[in-house]
Amino acid sequence: MADDGFNGATVTFASAAIGKLRSINYSETAAKADVTSSVSTTKAYAAGIPDVTLSVEVVGSTTLGSGDKGALAVAWGDIGAGTDGTIAAAQVVTVTTQGAMDGEVTSTIEFCTAAPTA
Repeated sequence: MADDGFNGATVTFASAAIGKLRSINYSETAAKADVTSSVSTTKAYAAGIPDVTLSVEVVGSTTLGSGDKGALAVAWGDIGAGTDGTIAAAQVVTVTTQGAMDGEVTSTIEFCTAAPTA
């Protein structure tokens, strides 16, 4: 029986561990392209180019900032060794750090695919 537990999951960016993970959120969304023809009886769609984002919540603050680039490697904690969210050329697009009285400080970092540099 597979273990689908989160504990043990890791995320590295530019070969460095991001920090103490609290959560990972991976999303891959494709635009809906209308490919309906004049002989169609119902609307028909095709998936467009996917928009891949990964956000992580870590305990504490982070030294990462918007615009930082590098390889993003994700290893989910399950036995199946899932790597959903791994991005060969990633870029940090959002960094948010928050805290509250008598609570911990957490940071949320959002990554997307970086534009090619050529």
